Amino acid sequence: MATRDRGLTLNRARYSFWSPFYDHFAGFSGPRRDAIERLALRAGERVLLVGVGTGLDLPLLPPGVDVTGIDLTPAMLARAARRAAPGTKLAVMDAQALDFADHSFDAVILHLILAVVPDGARCLAEAARVLAPEGRMSVFDKFLSDGAAPSLARRIANIPVRLLATDLNRSFGDLLHRSAAPLEIEENLAASWGGFFRRILLRRRGAS
Repeated sequence: MATRDRGLTLNRARYSFWSPFYDHFAGFSGPRRDAIERLALRAGERVLLVGVGTGLDLPLLPPGVDVTGIDLTPAMLARAARRAAPGTKLAVMDAQALDFADHSFDAVILHLILAVVPDGARCLAEAARVLAPEGRMSVFDKFLSDGAAPSLARRIANIPVRLLATDLNRSFGDLLHRSAAPLEIEENLAASWGGFFRRILLRRRGAS
């Protein structure tokens, strides 16, 4: 628990620092828009944005959905509030321990969060737990190819990058396996930077 607490404290400090500049290096409006469109959200559906950050996904959501955004960092949420439509709920919360009942949301959005949280597998498991039986999940992040070892250059680059912001060397297949989440991959496509970033659409296993 102490290790986890230190990781959360460090991430909150990092992203409090980055919050004024975050939009300049994490925009990715095209991949974000495409990922959200693939969810085919309908009016009245309950949508959870895990790691909502400064709210870059919020203007891309269709009207009429019931939106909740959570983030560990109050400074990020303060900026997200400027983009939030009336009725949007924003809360400070740990993505690895969501304070929601099972099956609370029809769609969960995990954009640029699985490589940031201390335990990406735990974050994915929690997102799956709160997903409704017919729910869909959108993941957009930087991932190492499944089964591939990071190059020397990538390992070296990851030292300062991980200290400052995020991990370059996580693979989604590993996170999904370790999460034991009942999820099926429907699409896993290159989204930006020649496949360095991936856009992944998932559904609950067995859902129609």
